[in-house]
Amino acid sequence: MRNIIILSIIVSLFSISSFTWAASCERCYERIADGQKFCEACTLNESRDLSAMKSSEGQIINTIKSSRESYNNALTELIQFYMDIGYHLRVQKARKELKALNKVPQLKYLTTKEDVLDISPTKNIEDANILFQDGKNYKNVLNLTSRKSKLLYAAARFKKILDEYPESDKADDAAYELAGVYENHHFKDYEGSAFYYVKCYELNPHTDRPARFKAARVYDNHLGNYAEAVRHYEMALETCKETVYLKITNERLDVLRNQ
Repeated sequence: MRNIIILSIIVSLFSISSFTWAASCERCYERIADGQKFCEACTLNESRDLSAMKSSEGQIINTIKSSRESYNNALTELIQFYMDIGYHLRVQKARKELKALNKVPQLKYLTTKEDVLDISPTKNIEDANILFQDGKNYKNVLNLTSRKSKLLYAAARFKKILDEYPESDKADDAAYELAGVYENHHFKDYEGSAFYYVKCYELNPHTDRPARFKAARVYDNHLGNYAEAVRHYEMALETCKETVYLKITNERLDVLRNQ
């Protein structure tokens, strides 16, 4: 009996040694036989409909992008609300949170070729056109006694275009005008201003507005975020067509790069 047991063990060892193993499954690291790439479970997963998987991934990433923007927008609106009612202590708290949010790395989960397309603001929408013209009219009012209230009316119109008509061909212009309102000395909401200057060229990378330069100047002169200032100045060099702005951009880049 003892000899039979020993013989059985020897046969088992021989059988195992005669089976060649590869390192591991390329996905889950389970051991697999030579010549295979995936274990049985991962092979089944590999056969799933990749287009459906890609679509689901895109939807999830779009939700992440939308949530990031909604959080930023909500904080910007909260700052504006506290400024309007004169609650300066809470203005500082909300600004502190917004500043911290802007420092959080926002990773891109897809490659450039895979990236989810945003809404293209190219449609001629009459309601958006009317809102934009109203906003411009309010913004251009020169009456000093009602200047601040008129700017608030203007901001409301521009914001409504972005919220309700993001596909309008006025959306990028509305973002630029809104950034200018926030930068105005009546509000000095520089976080909000930088956000909407960036929003302008995100909506329309080919905009004729000097949005990249203006974003850089806000980061440089008001927020003290010189890394972001350099990044936006460098983008302004590629797109800005106004000689005066290009001169300032080159001068500031020379200074900031040598700091």
